Amino acid sequence: MTQELLPLLHRVVERGYQLTPDAFTHLQAIPLEQVKAVVERALQVAEGRPELFVIDQEFLLSISKEPEPRQVARDARPSLAVDEPSPEGDVNGFIDLFNSRFAQLEVILKRRVDVRDAIPLSQAVKLPVKSKFKTIGLVSGKRARSNRLFLELESPETSITVMVSGAEAVEKGMEVLNDQMICIDGLKYKDDLLIANDLIWPGVPIHDSGRADEPVCAVIIGDVHVGSKYFREDLFEKFIRWMNMDLGPQASRELASRVKYVVIAGDLVDGIGIYPDQLDELTLTTQDAQYEEAARLLAQLPEHVEMVIIPGNHDAVRRSLPQPPIPESYASSLHKDKRVHLLPNPSTISLHGVKMLLAHGKALDDILSSTPGYDFHNPIKAVELLLRCNHVAPIYGQSTPLAPEKIDRLVIREIPDVFVMGHIHIFDHRKYKNVTLISTGSFQDQTPFQRRMKIDPTPGVISVFNLMNHQNIPLDLERLE
Repeated sequence: MTQELLPLLHRVVERGYQLTPDAFTHLQAIPLEQVKAVVERALQVAEGRPELFVIDQEFLLSISKEPEPRQVARDARPSLAVDEPSPEGDVNGFIDLFNSRFAQLEVILKRRVDVRDAIPLSQAVKLPVKSKFKTIGLVSGKRARSNRLFLELESPETSITVMVSGAEAVEKGMEVLNDQMICIDGLKYKDDLLIANDLIWPGVPIHDSGRADEPVCAVIIGDVHVGSKYFREDLFEKFIRWMNMDLGPQASRELASRVKYVVIAGDLVDGIGIYPDQLDELTLTTQDAQYEEAARLLAQLPEHVEMVIIPGNHDAVRRSLPQPPIPESYASSLHKDKRVHLLPNPSTISLHGVKMLLAHGKALDDILSSTPGYDFHNPIKAVELLLRCNHVAPIYGQSTPLAPEKIDRLVIREIPDVFVMGHIHIFDHRKYKNVTLISTGSFQDQTPFQRRMKIDPTPGVISVFNLMNHQNIPLDLERLE
């Protein structure tokens, strides 16, 4: 510790001050990450007092007794808008769903300059052999043979096999998901075979980000799992204390004072009957009791904080996507709280002009378990892939059920400023083409299932996202004192 303090001590001496032994002992007792802030504060105050040449313990203690930070978020007016289209379906079921997906993603793909000359697949299959062209289709199947990759490409009118050619194109093709939309740049090799020299995703165009006019923040969490015996109530209580500015150093409490919103990306409770023998892993054995306890905990957040909650696969809603909001019949106390906004999964919201796409992330299971180069230790990579596909859950027929609605509401029609997914319980974040991607942590310890899967969750790590400058600050509640 003494060696680590030396650069700061040199700084004090260089500025013309002496440090007394009791002040040095005081600095040694402070957590190292706070010492720099204390020294900087001491020098700042000392410069305004020309008669001061000696910094002692009494002086250090006096400057630490600072007034509480101004409640920026409390004084800010809420600005929350929701884009919530209504579900609509009929007897045509999945035919309408995939026709809707095709039509929406075709428009998105053709916004790209390099895809505007693409012709319909029904026209491409009729061209003479050796004709070069670009065409668009949904991938209905993918198989690898030796060093070759074959895709089954289809449109509402026709289908054909595509052989991906060239190492770079094959590498791209290994990331292609079943039922995603793709543009191929290639030629007709035979009547029943196309050759793709390049594959073009819908992608993410450069866009202008929305920004708040004041430095308010949103805390982004997921997978709370109230009612589970592995629920980390101690960490959630630390979260409540931090939000009420009763925990953490001055800088951390100032950050808490800016939080206007708490966003929960699904699995607020552990649910009932989600997997075999779940009752053995519950402390609360009814959904009503779980939601009542969740409401009790959330009610302790500051009165000025607005809460946005979408469901996940553990919540009391249908399993198929998109999921409706958590119903009042199970969560009456949450519905009575005017600060709580219960929305579908997925949902697009606007917080002070910042557009956020919220999805629980069940579809990540299908990608991380079957796509080469992807695994459960790095979920943020799959979040980025879904953004590039412009779809929240493209794969049909695996572990993520889709509802046969008339309009595919899982298409990402507009690029968000922030894209949030949970479900995997591992926190991570990154920027991709000016979009902030967030994989939420959890408030649940490693479960027996996760232990078998060798998944190491990150309980108690939360995101604090500044809506003004788009800085995303990870906060580890486990380490916060």
